[in-house]
Amino acid sequence: MPTYQTRLPSNIYPFLESMANLYSAIEKQMHVAILAGEKIGSIEKRLQNQFQVDSTTVRNVYHNLKGKHSGIRELQKTQARELKSTISSIQKSITTQQKRIKAKLKKQHSTKTHRFIIHQKKRRLAIKQQKLEKLQGEDTPPGVSPGARDVRSEISLCFGTKKLFLAQYHLEDNGYSNHQEWLVDWKAARTSSFVMVGSKTYAGGNQLCRLDAGGNLAITVPPSLVKDYGGKVTISNISFRYGQEFIDIALTPTRHKRGKSYRNGTQKPVTHRFVRKNGNWYLHTHVELPDIPTITSKTNGVIGVDLNASNLAWAYCDSEGNLKDRGQISINLENKSSGQSTHILSLAIAQILEKATRYECPVVIEKLNFSSKKARLREHGKRRAKMLSGFAYSKFTELVRSKAKLAAIQLIEVNPAYSSLIGMVKFMSLYGLNSGTAASLVLARRGLRLSERMQASL
Repeated sequence: MPTYQTRLPSNIYPFLESMANLYSAIEKQMHVAILAGEKIGSIEKRLQNQFQVDSTTVRNVYHNLKGKHSGIRELQKTQARELKSTISSIQKSITTQQKRIKAKLKKQHSTKTHRFIIHQKKRRLAIKQQKLEKLQGEDTPPGVSPGARDVRSEISLCFGTKKLFLAQYHLEDNGYSNHQEWLVDWKAARTSSFVMVGSKTYAGGNQLCRLDAGGNLAITVPPSLVKDYGGKVTISNISFRYGQEFIDIALTPTRHKRGKSYRNGTQKPVTHRFVRKNGNWYLHTHVELPDIPTITSKTNGVIGVDLNASNLAWAYCDSEGNLKDRGQISINLENKSSGQSTHILSLAIAQILEKATRYECPVVIEKLNFSSKKARLREHGKRRAKMLSGFAYSKFTELVRSKAKLAAIQLIEVNPAYSSLIGMVKFMSLYGLNSGTAASLVLARRGLRLSERMQASL
């Protein structure tokens, strides 16, 4: 679900600060209650009375907190997979060093260096195994099964970020002259955003924060803040530099049936997140993209794209799998910031999609899981690690999915297994290709579900 951003006028900053403080206080108490095993129904009623807010406000906080908890659990799963991969890689490296020691001993050569390497790798292996056991709950007290452990051991959430929290112990190193300066930033970081979840059964696509086609945003004030700000706060002239057309589509008035009656709402829900950044408040609006029919067809062929450390290699073939065009787009992601990497990849992807639009054909990419590769970087030497660690596989996939949908181009993701090897054996000499374009041709043919059998001559 894409997000579009616009800056808000400074005259409503005091209200937004009050809202952020209120939402933050509710969220912290809700987090503690959930970890203690309390059900959301009882939590909702108690927090409504305690903070003098409506049920929808509490539900907005719950939706945001639930997303954070889900993200932490997914991160833990990813960390466990990466740790298992790293452990396996270290164990293989130790085995290799042990074989080298045996070979050295036969020749009566010194094995001091290899023994030192094994010692260090075993130390690192023990650290990784301990981290994995902690993630899997194997460090629970005797007599307590991992499945019955306290849920608090599963979710560790630091509001305001752990990095900023630890900065108070090294004030000068982090640019603070005293603890009070750090405390100001700490409180600001813990109250830097709040979300109001959308619902298409309400006008403006949201129950408490309604945006209309004229750019007017009306926010319903919680009962506890009515004395200071009134029952409603309105912001005029809201416009988005990018994505305004999709927001307008989402806001299209639509009647929805609820039981025996109908309610006036919108075509799509519109969720608003208010975010403070560098002293300014921004509105981040989330909407679902409308269903855009694709303009491409496999009968026109496909374009396969192979992602490499220094370029995007592509190959266009017809529906029979015959190569018709190919090329490479240079990219340099080494020592680039995330913003620079995103811009470089966006420009390269735009060129690929322009070709797909011209040929009216789908695009085929690899279905990649970079986490396993990333976990092995340390065991593959400095040069390889440096090249791969700055390589944005996940960012590429995220960008091409989003841009292809907006361009109405079908995107096909295929298993990349042995694509480089097959390309080298079957197509490099046949068409005079390099390894990247040969692999991209394999991906294109795989997207068409064509045979990968060897030619009789080979």
